[in-house]
Amino acid sequence: MSDVKLQPSLLQQVFGDPNILRDNHTPLYLQLQNLIQQAIEEGILQRGQVLPAEREIANYMKVSRVTVKRAIDELANIGLLMQKQGVGTFVTERMVHSLDRLRSFSEVIESVEKQPDSRWIDRGVGLATVEEQEKLGLEANDEVVRMFRVRMADDKPVALEYDVVPRKFLNSPFDVSGSLYEALAAVGVRPVKAVQRLRAVALEASYADYLGIEPGSPVIYMERNGVLADGTPVEFSQSHLLGDTFEFVTEV
Repeated sequence: MSDVKLQPSLLQQVFGDPNILRDNHTPLYLQLQNLIQQAIEEGILQRGQVLPAEREIANYMKVSRVTVKRAIDELANIGLLMQKQGVGTFVTERMVHSLDRLRSFSEVIESVEKQPDSRWIDRGVGLATVEEQEKLGLEANDEVVRMFRVRMADDKPVALEYDVVPRKFLNSPFDVSGSLYEALAAVGVRPVKAVQRLRAVALEASYADYLGIEPGSPVIYMERNGVLADGTPVEFSQSHLLGDTFEFVTEV
């Protein structure tokens, strides 16, 4: 009977020699954290894949569960891992949002082969506020179309999006069923460039339920001013995006 070569277990693939943590004076949790992060970067742990249980990692590496939990918590805090109560710990499925190219939310979602969708919170038409006048180059008596919705990826809420467009470009918010940029392109006014500003914020309690997260949780706030080729402002948007879902990349 021929020998059968067994594939190494996931624990072996990720952590290798269980005695490796004894080789230097770096804190054990940090060594574990580095091994898991390296496994993600090398593709040993795939996006969306579940990690072995904390107890299994602790037994294999001969460390306490407290040490394993701290390593996992640290990686969850920076968005590489996601913990689901009663289910396990998963490698985050991040969507890459390139800041070098102007894309709609729907295009970002579709680029990772997920289905974009929306759940409307509010939409309507009204006179431009002082801030909207400033951002969109409007007068006090100019009207705007406002749209506020939860953006979804494969039925999972991943962002809140608030868009404002001068009514001279878009007659009604009901003209938008999916991608705002598709609706603007249909009438020849899709933005061709934009100024985008990003920062981390704590999500207000009134918005947290829409994304299924705890009030005060950190999210990425993105503000965008989209303009036409001649510099005419056509879009002002404010978005709150889950930090464990999106990854922003730029080339410098």
